[in-house]
Amino acid sequence: MQKKIRTVIIGMGRMGRTRYEAMRRHGGFEITAVCDSRMSLLERYPEHVYTEWKRCIDGEQPQTVVVCTVNAVIPDIVCYALERGCHVFAEKPPGRCAGDALRMKACLGKNGGQVLKFGFNHRYHYSIMEAKSLIDSGFLGEVVAARGVYGKAADLNRQEWRNNVELSGGGILIDQGIHMLDLLRYFVGDFTDIDGFTDHLVWKESVGEDTAFATMRTADGKVAVFHSSAIQWKHKFDLDLICTNGYIALNGLLTSTKSYGEERITYYKKDLERKNGKIGNPKEYTMCFDQDDSWSYEMDEFYGALTGKGGIKNGTVDDAVAVMRLIDTIYGKKNGIGAGVV
Repeated sequence: MQKKIRTVIIGMGRMGRTRYEAMRRHGGFEITAVCDSRMSLLERYPEHVYTEWKRCIDGEQPQTVVVCTVNAVIPDIVCYALERGCHVFAEKPPGRCAGDALRMKACLGKNGGQVLKFGFNHRYHYSIMEAKSLIDSGFLGEVVAARGVYGKAADLNRQEWRNNVELSGGGILIDQGIHMLDLLRYFVGDFTDIDGFTDHLVWKESVGEDTAFATMRTADGKVAVFHSSAIQWKHKFDLDLICTNGYIALNGLLTSTKSYGEERITYYKKDLERKNGKIGNPKEYTMCFDQDDSWSYEMDEFYGALTGKGGIKNGTVDDAVAVMRLIDTIYGKKNGIGAGVV
């Protein structure tokens, strides 16, 4: 029989509900309680309900705590749960800055035996997994450069927590751009040199930025270019991976909004001998996906780590620290700091 892991979920907004459904589908998580400061979000759940997260953790004494709150309180809840012997799954971003991520890493280090995973969900999309398998196979050689664009339409004057920098830590960069930065690290490697900035190109009065740009380089000379935007108006996800022997294009992404277009991966093997006709026109291979099982795959990995069947490969605390350092560096450019080293 499948081992049941006693679990509570803190924060029952959209992501809390998404994780709740994924864990229910999985079957290995016994959700004993849900918690949110807004009682109206808890009324439909049959589990125990709490409006204070400390009371929830202390009262339920769970094996695992799932944290789906605003960014500002994630480090407090994660560390509180780790100190009480709980395993933790926390949403991204891992706090509001690299210091928050480092605090959680230090807490994990003091409480050995616990599992801590962060929800960098995009790594589990079919197109991303296919691209990683293709690169790891060596068929197209190694990645030497990448371009990532992730943009949406957003009203930065709207009264919500993501537009409150005290709660979120920033604007579109930390909210959505963090996913693309994580993928660029995933495919290209750790960036040591970065030059970037954020700006208010349309939403002049908003506190959080509507645009972020960066150019990044690894120690061995691989390069990535990044653009995150809240003023794309037509939702867009594009990631190009340039390899020594070919090229991969990732376009579109299946999300709950269904607004980023069809999710697909196209790859090309370089053809300098013109076997397919004119140079620069190699054969094209495309795969399209009409299903998003990323939430389930993410829970599978987490459950495997909890039950000793595997470790955390994606969304580790080191991933969290690394991507938050990139974000801190890009935000630093806004304050007049020159091109820096992470």
